[in-house]
Amino acid sequence: MQDYQAYVGLEQKSVNNRMEQHLEELERDGYFILEGVFKEPALEVMRQKLDAVWELQLAEYGEELLEQIGDYGQLRCMMEYDPFFFELINHPTIWPYVAATVGDTAILHLQNGIVLFSDRPHNQARYHKDFAKNFTSSKILSFNAFIAVDNFTEITGGTWVLPGSHRFSEMPSPAYFEKHGVQIKTPAGSVIFFDSMIWHKGGVNTSGKRRRAINQIYTRPFIKQQIDYPAMYKGKIDMETKLAQTLGLWTIPPKNLGEYRVDHPSKRTYRGGQG
Repeated sequence: MQDYQAYVGLEQKSVNNRMEQHLEELERDGYFILEGVFKEPALEVMRQKLDAVWELQLAEYGEELLEQIGDYGQLRCMMEYDPFFFELINHPTIWPYVAATVGDTAILHLQNGIVLFSDRPHNQARYHKDFAKNFTSSKILSFNAFIAVDNFTEITGGTWVLPGSHRFSEMPSPAYFEKHGVQIKTPAGSVIFFDSMIWHKGGVNTSGKRRRAINQIYTRPFIKQQIDYPAMYKGKIDMETKLAQTLGLWTIPPKNLGEYRVDHPSKRTYRGGQG
């Protein structure tokens, strides 16, 4: 237990449990890591399913196009190819942190698989924000749950983050990136949670093997999704489930006055209390 000097009028933040400890790290650093969320053999199942979806999307869209648009190694709309990926959206360890940050009415902005191929350039290798805005917010608007499906190490290309950069609207200088960037090294099965406004990038994979991850981004429900999940899954998902709400099926703007003036709240396409 650390001992600290006391100062008149200076308050100390109170942290009473592990979640509050993680949320303080998120507030100050912009990220935290939770190890051991997924274990073998579940991770091996995840790897096999990611590889299978990648092969399907590679065959469907072709290497040339995916390279041209910077999507090589990016897996999108994975639920369309394997319903297994629906199970990760409201995962019982992930969701409480989503609810504590962007709220219990948060919706899924995207769920993407990421495969870093050994010794191959990739689009994620440059520092970027996943919620790239020229402002900051007093509340978290967008929140990542980044699942390390394989070990994140120096040689597999563990993700780099710039701690605290989520709190500034301006982009840091190149020298600051170089001096203060931190590479995340964490075992497979970990979840890296971070404010989507933090500057980060993928590392370089020199391991000779694939390094896989799944990036799930959750936002406040008034923010547009990367893919129109409500259009994809309306009529396919039970509307009265948490999954339907998280996929955005409760936050569809009415298309006309008739859809707005309905005789029961359950018929509203944008339900009350969603933010």
